[in-house]
Amino acid sequence: MKKNHAGRISFVGLVVGISLTLCLFAPLPHGHAQSEKVLTVGLLSCLTGAQAVIGNTCKFGWEQGIEYINKKKMLGDIELKQIVADDQLNATVGLNAYQGFKDKILAFAGYDTSGCSALRPFVEQDKKPFLALTTNQTFIYPPSDYVFGIAPPYEEILVGFLKAAKETWKETRAPRLGLISFETPSGRVPISAAKKYGPGLGWEIDPVTIVPPTAVDFSEAIAQIKAKKPDWVLLSLSGGQIKSVLSQAQTVGAKGLTKWLLPLWGGFTDSTTEVVERKNLEGVYGFCLISNPEAHEGAKKWAEWTKANSGKACDESGNSGAVGAFVLANAIQKALEKVSFKELNGPNLSKYGLQRIENFQMFGDLMPPITFGPKLSRGSSHASVLYMVKGQVQVAMPWFNVPSLAQAKK
Repeated sequence: MKKNHAGRISFVGLVVGISLTLCLFAPLPHGHAQSEKVLTVGLLSCLTGAQAVIGNTCKFGWEQGIEYINKKKMLGDIELKQIVADDQLNATVGLNAYQGFKDKILAFAGYDTSGCSALRPFVEQDKKPFLALTTNQTFIYPPSDYVFGIAPPYEEILVGFLKAAKETWKETRAPRLGLISFETPSGRVPISAAKKYGPGLGWEIDPVTIVPPTAVDFSEAIAQIKAKKPDWVLLSLSGGQIKSVLSQAQTVGAKGLTKWLLPLWGGFTDSTTEVVERKNLEGVYGFCLISNPEAHEGAKKWAEWTKANSGKACDESGNSGAVGAFVLANAIQKALEKVSFKELNGPNLSKYGLQRIENFQMFGDLMPPITFGPKLSRGSSHASVLYMVKGQVQVAMPWFNVPSLAQAKK
């Protein structure tokens, strides 16, 4: 942790984790023996359903982050407690879960806007600051006083990648991007973005295949790839589906015909490597938004702490949850420079905390620098691309700039 942060944030005690499914919430304790100053924050994550592995690794990182904050006394004599709720990657379920815990929390973070997509007008009405750990541009644009994105929106990540890859393109023909996406909001976003921005950046977008979230047969999509020969194929699928695509492509001799890209929301996470064997990921590429412990020193340091603390090392999906906890802690610390503990509410946390965060990092490069402001709801402006070589994750494209598409929403 940087010296200018280490001495000003503090935490006390171990965190009481409360896991909630839908709207079934365990009651909060009436008394707090460890500290008279207690702040409760929340996490909304997909703990069950198709993306449960991602949601639970995110939850693990969030819980480790809260515990680190308390153990290291990053907020002085203030103790952070938490509520965790399951959105099942479903907007209606996510809204119901939020309505169940909103009155118990100061602020919260959420993983993937498929489960949080309906929340923006409600958190703005309730003045409950919300950190979207992954997001799309319709969620954080135009800038809001109560909705903030930790990582750049999916659309902007894709545009940043297309620009960065085009700059190193050597052939006279245009590069070609293919996509295989499941029929969900997060799956649709990269398709729409690729079609909207790709041609203007000098890319051909073809073929594009949309499959049901439960699809297991990808023979038609693979046949299209063999016929169109795209240079890259972006997979916006679950871990199990990625395994099926790569296995089926290997069987028919198509795996080596293109560069396979894992989903925009993060590549070599536990949700992928626990489902897809590393030998099947050989030569496969993946986006990285929050540092990966195999490729970045900051994430390695954080993984060492989490393993020593809990017996398990935090991965990239878990890191996104930890970053959410650290950003909230930094916002609380900044807000308390301007207001008293009793005055700390949603509006003051937003105005005096979140909107004053500038170039915030933890553990070196655990995450790219995060900056918010009155007209800035997007925290990080960088992403990178990793790839698998002999079972090890390496950097394929170092951190590249992710341009803002905010003007396109006006």
